[in-house]
Formats: sequence, structure tokens, C-alpha cells
Amino acid sequence: MKNKSVSLTVKLNILITAIVIIVSVVLISISYSSYTRTAYLPAHKNLENVAKQMEDYAPSWMSDAATAYLLTSYDGFEEAHKAAMEDRWSNEMGEWLSQYKVGNSAAEIMTVEEYDALRTRMEEEAAEAGVAEDEVTGWIYEHEPRLSSYYFTARDHYQSLGSIIDMCVNIGIYRIQIYAEDTDGYVKIMECVNVYSESYKIDDDSITPWIFASYGVRSKQVEAIEKSRRLKGTEDFRLDTEKGPELVRVMEKEEENSGVRLYAVCSCDITEVVEGQKAFLIRNLVLAGLMEITAVAACLLILRRMATRPLKQLTQAATSFAAGDEGYKKEDIVDLDIKSNDEIGALYREIRSMQTRIIDNTEHIARMSAEKERISTELELATQIQADMLPNIFPAFPDRTEFDIYASMTPAKAVGGDFYDFFLIDDDHLALVIADVSGKGIPAALFMMISKIMIQNIAQSVSSPAKVLEEVNHQIMANNREEMFVTVWLGVLDLPSGRLIAANAAHEYPMLMAPGGSFQLYRDPHGFVIGGMPGIKYKDYELVLSPGTKLFVYTDGVPEARNADHEFYGTDRILTVLNTWKDAAPQEIMEHLREDVDTFAGESEQFDDITMLCLEYRGK
Repeated sequence: MKNKSVSLTVKLNILITAIVIIVSVVLISISYSSYTRTAYLPAHKNLENVAKQMEDYAPSWMSDAATAYLLTSYDGFEEAHKAAMEDRWSNEMGEWLSQYKVGNSAAEIMTVEEYDALRTRMEEEAAEAGVAEDEVTGWIYEHEPRLSSYYFTARDHYQSLGSIIDMCVNIGIYRIQIYAEDTDGYVKIMECVNVYSESYKIDDDSITPWIFASYGVRSKQVEAIEKSRRLKGTEDFRLDTEKGPELVRVMEKEEENSGVRLYAVCSCDITEVVEGQKAFLIRNLVLAGLMEITAVAACLLILRRMATRPLKQLTQAATSFAAGDEGYKKEDIVDLDIKSNDEIGALYREIRSMQTRIIDNTEHIARMSAEKERISTELELATQIQADMLPNIFPAFPDRTEFDIYASMTPAKAVGGDFYDFFLIDDDHLALVIADVSGKGIPAALFMMISKIMIQNIAQSVSSPAKVLEEVNHQIMANNREEMFVTVWLGVLDLPSGRLIAANAAHEYPMLMAPGGSFQLYRDPHGFVIGGMPGIKYKDYELVLSPGTKLFVYTDGVPEARNADHEFYGTDRILTVLNTWKDAAPQEIMEHLREDVDTFAGESEQFDDITMLCLEYRGK
């Protein structure tokens, strides 16, 4: 008994400890989020400031960057760039760039030779035109305005990008990279690194990196740009690089004159911030662990004093009550000196109340058992009454040689909703009915009896099966508040001629076997269910049965019988069994089919009513 009390105490301690853990986690999360926002604030501000300055400086650096990108496609660039990359401090790129002149528009590029030739030719034209020597320049700019826009060589234009390094240094960010979008990826135009940043590592601090060394580096994708596109609406995001974690902002713009799409990737080194986050988190976790240990120790001390003793008393009293083998009496109810209003007091009062209910329920169960026995007896009687409602004496018409008929119905519950019927309308006409009511149990059984009686009564005076179904639907829809429905196959067989007129109200397709042939599924015209909608019309169809023809109709309980693997029996198995025993009498055919269905289902519970009817037409 002591072990059980201690076990309950441990469970209470676990609950309290869990609450303390949850509170600690919530507090740590709030504190951690606040710390993170504060720690990242300088980096966010630096990125905001550099983005604002680059926005103000956009026309200039964008024009320079677009020019840099356009020049990467000129002859000789690859060789010059390769030499510069092999020797990071090489001047090969600078010498190559000096060969080109760049205008105010990034789309205006020409070689120095072309510029000089154009200038020389325009000077000659000015001389021929008689222009004074001091007015030649003005005359040239008036007649050849392109020359007025070419102020710098391409090298000067490239080097003007280097002013972005001032932004890195002055604002305090780690790196600015500029990329141009290419047909199959990106081209890096420049990479400015803050040489005063602690993150910048170089072998010789006295050497300033040659700015042209990084130009023209091509790549299929740039991780920062791709992540920026995935994180739509997020200005700054963390990116883990080879040198460590960085906070990144990407600016995407299109240069107006050239149409070149440019990306400025601005990065702040956040290694110290991340390390600070880790240290902060470890400190808080250690503090939370100490709080947990203290809370557990305090809970154990308090709970042992306040819970173990009264719980032990309750356990002994409850066990004594439960051990009563001769029934329960009022004097067996727990009576202890527990007056507290805490959980243990509530548990004590609940146990007393529970024991009182047990005594009352014992008497109630005895009464219910007697009532259940009475209901069971009445259900057995209802099952018998339902069975008696259907034709169940075979052979059904021993004096009639024109046909042989057999039918059966096995409900899934005590009573079912399926039914079959066959009766002589007159000496020459035999009515055949099989139907399936929605639902199961008592409601379906009552609806089944009403439907059966209606069909039989109306069929006595109406010769068309379709008209019979229409009238039955009309009468059911007149008072069908429960919205139940029934599927019906109804046929009227002219015994002398073998002419069968039938109609189908959403029931299963019948199966027919011609003399000397095999059973096949007959896809007859289907109408809507009876009881589903007022004013429904049904359609008669006609079959001529030759002597030896067999007809098999059934409800969906046969093809939808399931085994332990939830596999359906299906119509293919029905046809296989029917054709195996096609030469047998209707009763024997159905007995073999029912045996095969039971073997297939095995120990699985019958899901639906199973109803079948088989007719063999023999003729005169």
C-alpha cells in the first residue's frame, strides 16, 4: 500500500515539475526573443543605413555596375580577367579596361581608338568648314553630341564603384557585393570588403586588394539572392557562410538605360551576436535547471507531508469496499476524518459519492438486466415476424411446373431492411420483387414492411412495373419525414410466353443465364431510389425467357461482403459461383453461393443484410 501512495506522490511531483518547466521555457523564450531583438538591432540599423545611402547613390553605382557587366562580354575580357584572378594584385584588368571609353549612359561604350578616330575626323570636318581654332570643341559637340558624353575610360568607371567601400567602413558593415543577372545565372560585378572589420582576414595588411580581381566571376546561383526570393517580404535574413553567420539584405534594381537587372547584397558579420545568443541561452538553461531542482525538492517535501498519509487511508478504505464479495451495503461506504477542501478532500468526497452511486447502480443494473432480457425476447419475436412476412415455404408453388423459385434473407442485425417477395398476380403472371431499404435495424424493418405491402397491393391492380414503382414512390413521399428510401427491382413474368417486363429503381443489376449459356450481368436501365424525390418516372424493359433460362437478383450485401483484409466479395465472384453450379436447381445454386460468401468473409462481422432470389423458367 505504501508503494501505491508513493507512486501517486511521484505523479503529482511530475505534474508540478512539468508546470515549472513550461513556465521556465516560456520565460526563457520571452527573454531570449527580447535579447535577440536587442542584439541584432545594430546590424539591422547598419543595413538600413547602407540601403538608404545606396538608394540615394543608385543612379551612379547602377550605371557603373551596368557598364561593368556589359564590358564582360567584350573581346579580351576573359583573358584579362583570368590573369587578374591568377595574380590577385595584377594590373591586367586595369590595362584592358583603359582601352574603352564610357559615356554618361551605361549603354554607350567604345574603344579609345574609335573615340580618337571619331575626334580626329570631326576636327578635320571642322577645319574644312572653316571653324575657328578656339571654337572647334563647341562645334564638334554640336555636330557629334556623343563625344560630349565620353568623359572617362572604362577603367575610371570601374574604379568609381570602389567608393562603395566607404559605405562599408563608415557605416560598419562587413561586405557589399554587386551582381548582374545573366542569361544562365549571375555575374559578380564587384565585392567590397570592410578591411577594418574583425571578420576580414588578409595575409599582408599593408596591401590593398586590387578591385578588379573579383570582376566577372560567373555562377549559376547566388545563395543570398535565392534566399531573398524565397523569403518574400523579409528585408534582413541570416545566412551561414564559410566565414561564419551574416545578416544580409538584398536590393534588387533594374538600370534604366541598359535594362540590366542588378542585385546589391549587403552583409553584416553577426558571429559575435550568435555567440552571445548561445551564451545567453546556456546561462538561462542552467538557471532554469537549478529552479527545477529546487521546485522538485520543495514539492517532494510538501507532498510527502500533505498527501501520503491521507492517500494511504483512502486507499485502504477503498480497497476494503472493493473487496466486498457479498454485495455492497450503505454501512460499507468510506468514513474517514478528512475535512480539508483541497484535492485530497475533494477525492475523499468523490469516493464516498462514487460508492453511493455504485450501490444505487447495482440495483439499477439488476433492473436493466431484466429489461434487456425482455427486449431480447421481443427482438427474437420481431425477427420471427419479419421472417414470416416473407415467402419462406419451399417449394413455393408445388403444383406449378412452369418455374422453380427460391429466395433467402439473412439480416445483419436482429431485423433487417432487405426483403424479397414473389406472388401470382393471376394464374398467368408471377411478380418478382427484391429490395434494399436504407439503414438497418428496427427502423429499416418497419420501412421494409410498409414498402413490401405497398408494392404487393399496387402490383395486383397495375400491370406495368414502372407504374407500380411510380405509385409506391408517390405514396411514400406523401409522408416520409425520416427521409428513408428503398432500392427496388420489380419484374412481372408472363408464364405462358416467358415474357418478363421489369423496372429498376437504383437496385443492383440482375444476372441472367440463357439456356446452354452462362450467367452474365445484365445492365438494365436504372431509375432513382424510391422515397428520394417526388414525381420520379421509371422505365419498363422487356426480356423473353426461353425454357431453361435462370434469373438471379440480389441486394448489395452479397457483393459488398468483406473479409478480414477489408476486401469486397464483388460481382465477379458471384458470377464464378453461379456458373460453377449453373446446371443445379435454384435452391442448390443459392446454398453454394451463400457457403462461398461465408467462407470468404471468415470471422468478419456481417456488414449488411444478404438477400438473394433465383428463378428458373421452365415454360409449358
